[in-house]
Amino acid sequence: MRVAIAPVQLWRADTAGWSAQLSWAALRVAVDSAIGAELQARGLGRRWAYPLDVIRSARRNPTYSADPYALGVGRWRSTPPVPGTAMPPLLADNLRPLTAIDDTRYVLLPVELRADGAVGVLRLVLVDARSRSVLWVGDLAVPGGPRLVADLATRLADLIVEP
Repeated sequence: MRVAIAPVQLWRADTAGWSAQLSWAALRVAVDSAIGAELQARGLGRRWAYPLDVIRSARRNPTYSADPYALGVGRWRSTPPVPGTAMPPLLADNLRPLTAIDDTRYVLLPVELRADGAVGVLRLVLVDARSRSVLWVGDLAVPGGPRLVADLATRLADLIVEP
């Protein structure tokens, strides 16, 4: 069974620091692309649906699927979910068509990328779209700056596949 990785959903910049110079649109695409490339380089191949795959599938099925950039994770921005609890109904309803299209059950949601001082933090939530439940939650922290995107992709891949 394949696992889908949704595109990065939200961005919170530190307006006084390094992140003020970043374009959210460009950063989002760069992070999504880097995650897919790093996981493919580690041998996952087509066993996973990467962020750009999820976006393509949603665009090919606009009347059936939700906007992959607006899945409804806003409540998890300030308070992370607790593993074992149910997903918010809006998120569960938005994920179901996306997972049906790509024949996936589990979705790794990059909820928010934020600048926290000199550090970039990516909040991740793994959900089971069929049972509508939260399985795992974690924050990845890497130094901010020019290597942010590559470091985030590497750290995320380290969680899934041995380096």
